[in-house]
Amino acid sequence: MTSAHRKKHPLQLGYSTNVHPGEDMKAVYRSLEEYTIPIRKRVFGSEPCGLELRLGIGSARDLATRKARLEFRDYLEESGLVLFSVNAYPLSDFHARRVKETVYQPSWGSPQRASWTSKIGRIVDEIAPEGIKVSISTLGGCFRGHGHTPAVFRKLAANYLSTLETFLEIEAATGRTMVLAVEPEPETTFETAADVISFFEEYLCPLALRRWKKRGTKSRIEAELRSVFTVNIDTCHLSVLFEGQVSNLRQLQKAGLELGKVHVTNAVALRNPYRSPEAFKDLRGMDEPKYFHQFCGVDKAGRPTWRGTDLGQLPRRLTRGEHPDVAELRSHFHVPLYLKRYRRLYTTRDDTELALREVVKKRTCSHLVFETYTWPILAGGKKRREKLINGISREYRWLLGCLEKLGVS
Repeated sequence: MTSAHRKKHPLQLGYSTNVHPGEDMKAVYRSLEEYTIPIRKRVFGSEPCGLELRLGIGSARDLATRKARLEFRDYLEESGLVLFSVNAYPLSDFHARRVKETVYQPSWGSPQRASWTSKIGRIVDEIAPEGIKVSISTLGGCFRGHGHTPAVFRKLAANYLSTLETFLEIEAATGRTMVLAVEPEPETTFETAADVISFFEEYLCPLALRRWKKRGTKSRIEAELRSVFTVNIDTCHLSVLFEGQVSNLRQLQKAGLELGKVHVTNAVALRNPYRSPEAFKDLRGMDEPKYFHQFCGVDKAGRPTWRGTDLGQLPRRLTRGEHPDVAELRSHFHVPLYLKRYRRLYTTRDDTELALREVVKKRTCSHLVFETYTWPILAGGKKRREKLINGISREYRWLLGCLEKLGVS
């Protein structure tokens, strides 16, 4: 947001650069030049704007030297890009021909995930502007199909704690506030706020109390843990599971867990699927080879009746005989924020607006990022670059318009 905007309301706003290739720093620089800077100029003119930078293993390796880090820091400053957040969920190639299950690797069950996330934290500490709080969003545990047992949760807690210790060391050494923001998502360890709260209370906090007992009292240890372990709510993810945005946000607040970041995103929705065969065909047609697009169906009472890991699991035709009680189907396919309809489908924009209203009115989060990483798929064909710049700029304006209606101007 503009500097004037930040003075009136402590919000940092940006879009996630995981929409662009960025597996090494050559690709990162290229995507910033070709997309991010032109978008900044189109939306904000000469003003600087916020940046959520996607950093994975490849780009982190390229930033291993202090010289590379300082050069990148200077480049961002000269380009009017204010680094306030990092997307470290996908550590491997997020623009490979097939991403799907690889996006969860390594999981938080592996020390590798902790090691690379810690390295990214130390890198970003040198690159982000002085005095800026940095949020680093990450995978919520692991893919559920790879294990959802107490033994797995104990491994997750140990590896999370390792990275959280690094973030506390960074703050002690440089004064930088840096938070890890775990991201609930369908089919992962954390699907909802309740899942995060349960893990925190039953596994992470007890482990911290044992490992950090020399740090001081129980209340001090818990306060330190809560200062670095936060949540990144992705509104699309909650919508797909028909989870109430406001209720999830309030559950976190009641449990004393901070919102490190909000990914402002829309899912697609199919209402009355038995009476909408053409719309069902549209939904099924969104199956593609790169990303998982989990789906969930509910009955008229809102009870889940059907779930799947990917759209390819949908039948060619939906019949009551096979799936007798589906009033609405939603899928984890990010579509532009400004859309109320996509083809013959609806979007979950109303849900997204509810979450925005709750966060802004209660000032529970200062980092807002929109993350329509599917733009390269949506904007296929000719003039892709122009379509991406136009589309992301339009999303910015839609979000700025929503914030203005909520009194942020």
